[in-house]
Amino acid sequence: MPIIETYLALTLAKALAEPFCMVIEKIRDMAEEELYGEDKIKQDLLELQMKLEMEEITEEEYMMAEAALMERLEEGRRRGGEE
Repeated sequence: MPIIETYLALTLAKALAEPFCMVIEKIRDMAEEELYGEDKIKQDLLELQMKLEMEEITEEEYMMAEAALMERLEEGRRRGGEE
């Protein structure tokens, strides 16, 4: 295949792939925000506190869930610092 045809084929392939890549990046960003977003984690902590107060969960369950949420919060803050 001559160089110009190869160049055109690669340019077309890139042009077709870019929107797909943008969608994938957007989905990734949304998933990371859901998992590591500070506002989401704070909301989850409040809901957890309410469950404890309403005796829907035990103190032990609360402590385990709170520790996991705090780990996510720290990871989110580390990830935020990397950007």
